[in-house]
This record gives sequence, C-alpha cells and structure tokens, in this order.
Amino acid sequence: MQRQMKIAQRGQGWLVSFAVLILLVAVGTVLYTISKSTLNKPDDTPAKELPPQSFTDKNVDAIAKKLAADYLSVSDSGRREDIQALANTLSNLKSSPHEAARLTLQQLRDDQLPAALTTLKNLALATDNKRDAAKLWVDIGNIENLKSEEEAIKAYQKSVTLDPDNINAWNRIGHIERQRGQYDKAEIAYKNVTRLSDSKSRTEAVSLANFGLLYQSQNKFDDAIKSFELALSINTELDNQDGIASNSENLAGLYRAKKDFDQAEKYYQKALGVYQTTKLTAKQIEIYSALGSLYQSQQQSELALAEYEKALLLNQANPNKRFSAGLYSNMGILAQQKNELERAEEYFNQSLTLFQETENPQGTADQYSNLAILARSRKQFGQSEALHLKAIALYEAVDNKQALTSQYTNLGFLYTAWNKTETACEYWQKSLGGLEGEQHKPRRDRIQAIVERDCQAAKTETNDTKETSAAPSDVSLPQTESPMIKSPVLNKPGE
Repeated sequence: MQRQMKIAQRGQGWLVSFAVLILLVAVGTVLYTISKSTLNKPDDTPAKELPPQSFTDKNVDAIAKKLAADYLSVSDSGRREDIQALANTLSNLKSSPHEAARLTLQQLRDDQLPAALTTLKNLALATDNKRDAAKLWVDIGNIENLKSEEEAIKAYQKSVTLDPDNINAWNRIGHIERQRGQYDKAEIAYKNVTRLSDSKSRTEAVSLANFGLLYQSQNKFDDAIKSFELALSINTELDNQDGIASNSENLAGLYRAKKDFDQAEKYYQKALGVYQTTKLTAKQIEIYSALGSLYQSQQQSELALAEYEKALLLNQANPNKRFSAGLYSNMGILAQQKNELERAEEYFNQSLTLFQETENPQGTADQYSNLAILARSRKQFGQSEALHLKAIALYEAVDNKQALTSQYTNLGFLYTAWNKTETACEYWQKSLGGLEGEQHKPRRDRIQAIVERDCQAAKTETNDTKETSAAPSDVSLPQTESPMIKSPVLNKPGE
C-alpha cells in the first residue's frame, strides 16, 4: 500500500490593522505547529512510522529472525540460503542513505510486507542509475521470496535486465529454480555466475559449489563431489574458512549418501575443526549431531551416544528445544537397541516433553510411536495400542501418509504379538495400501509374505472353526519392526 504525503496548504488574507495581524500570525503559528503532523500523513498511517528511525545491527538481526520464523519453512531445503539473502538485504537497507530504505526496514519490523515492497519498489523505479536500481531489485526479490517464489524470480529478472552482470541476482535465480526443480533454468543462471567470476576467486568457488548443489539435487553424486572438491581447493588456497567448512559439510553429506562412511567422517571432522576455531557454537552442535547420526547408522552405539552428548552439552548455553528433542529421540533409540529399556523410556519421554512444549505435532507423534514400540517389547499391549492410536491421530492431522503406513505396520506387529490375528491382518492390509512404488518394494514384499502366511491361515482357521471345534494353531511372531528414526539434523547443502 503506497503511502503518500498530503501537503497542508494555508492562505492568508489582508488584515486591517497591525495589531490584528500580529494576533492572527501568533495564533496561526500555534495551530500550524499542532496540526502539521496530522495533515501531512494519511489517517491510517501510525504516527510512529514518521520519520523513519535509525536501526542498529541488533535491531536488524531481530527483524531477520522474526521474518524467517514467520515466513520461511523449516523443512525448506533452501532455507539457509534464503535467510542469508534476507540478512544481506536488511543490512543493505540499514546502510542505505535513502530515507525510503529506513522506512522499508520499519515496515518490515511491523510486519507490513506489502507496504515495505511498495516503498522499496518506488525507490527502485525512481533510481536513475541502472546498476543501483538492479541492486534494489535483488533486495525486493529477497523480500518477495518470503511469500512468493514466482514474484521473487520476477524481481531478480528485472535486476538482470537492468544489469546483466549482477552476480547476486543470477545466484538467487539459480538457487530458487533449483529448489523448484527447474534444473535447466538453474543451470543457465549458475553459468552466468561462472561467467562473472574471476579465476581462483571466492566467487568462482561459489560458482563451483552451486553446480555441486545442482548435481546433488539430481542425485548425480560423483559430479557433485568433483564440484565441491574443486570449490574446497580454491577456498583452501584463499584460506576462506567459511567456504572450507561449508564445502566440507556438503562433501560429508554426499559421501554419507554413497555409504562411504570413512570419507564422510573425515569431512565432518574437517568442518568441525573450522567451527571450533571460529567458535561457532551452533555449527559445532550440528556437526556433533551429524557425527552421532553417522555412527548410529553404522551401529556404533557408544560413539554415537558420545557425539549426541557433546551436542546436548553445548546446546545448554542457548537451549534449542526442538534440537534437543531430536537428540533425545535418537539417544532413546540407541538405548533401546542395547536393550536398556528404562533408559530408552527416559530419553523418549524427555523428547516427547520438548516436542509438546514447542507444539510440534510431527515430533510428538514420533515419540508416541517410539514409546508404543517400547511398550510392546515389554508386552504392555494395551498401553502400546493407545500410544500408536495417539500417533496416528497426529500423523493424520499433518497428513503424513508415510508415517501412517509405518503405524499400520507396527499395529500389525502389535496385534500379532497380542494374538489378535484378525485385527493384525486388517492393519497389514492397510499398510500394503500405502506401500506403492518401486522404492517400497522390499518392505511391501515382506508384509505380503506375512499376509499370505498368517492372514490366509487365520481366514481358513475361522472357516474351519465354524464346522469343527479344532483349536487354532500357534502363530509365530514376526521380527519386531524397527522404530522410525528421526534425525535431529538434516545435512542439507549449504552455501
């Protein structure tokens, strides 16, 4: 909503005497002083917005965090990139000499996104220098991206139309198109970043990392590794610690996906060394957690537990409840695998409490599921059933079909152990209904074998019972389904 200034205009008549003239001027001056601020702004504009105030680094950081929390999805694969771009824009607005830039910051602080965009667009349209205008359109795109990727792309395209050499605009186009799965468009944008990069420079390292991300998005892991290794080589030569750590994290994630755990561990440790040197506590917590998850996937329980405990210890200074909840969940699974059931229950309950406090239905449901499986292993079948049903209600609320399928499978195991074969078969069939696609074939085949073995036998047995009073045969118990592991950290590609 464009904010326009109304100009108060006043006229004066000729006066018949000097005394009357003096009196009217004095009165008019007082009235003008009192009423000017009201007349010079629309009625719906809060008085606090005029004039725009100055902002400190702390103010800007608070605005960035609030906007990210309100508008950027936690599950979005490009969230880290989007947050960094937004932080850059707010910093640009803070240091701008234009009053409109400070007004934009104030409107963003007050969650007036349409007004902020209008203010900044007017400034961009009024800027004669094309390069300066192009920079403003990048900032507009970063703000548009809070609500609409399409509008963000339009703003970045305006930027490169005004200045084809604006590397930031091309970089942002590449990132968003990659996130949208438009890989051809992303490649074109990233090639422009390469075109604008000097040899052996930080921008060339960024360009190589961009292609690493692009290849990774397409599961071309070998090509991605080559790109990140080249980027790491340049950043190492330039002693760019941020780049070294970021590239190392990406390489660790890629090698882990290829199940080359030794290389994954090597690069996690390399990134950790940088974060310890630069005293970035939050990143150290992430790497300790990633190492714990890596060791856990290799059944190295003691090593995994040690890394999770390091992460929890560091997290105590500025506790992130959501992160701690994920760590406790994984620690509970480790204890359960070691048959330390009381310890596992304690960890799961700690995780459950934190997920409930943070109003996270997905995490809460995961812990109900973990506790249900634990209760089943103790033959507490009624308690296990109640917990599974609680988990199902929450998974239905967030429309997590894959998790629902897992619950149906686990209920199949529960009712089989509980000697409720007919009910178990109902849930086996429900489970099969959610296991479509080639990626689920191994699990589908296992459950289908159970159905053919137990459910057909149960059906025949029921029919036979109607004709004879022969006792049913014993049902052998299937192996307990493993609880669903939720890693507290997703090792996503970074910039």
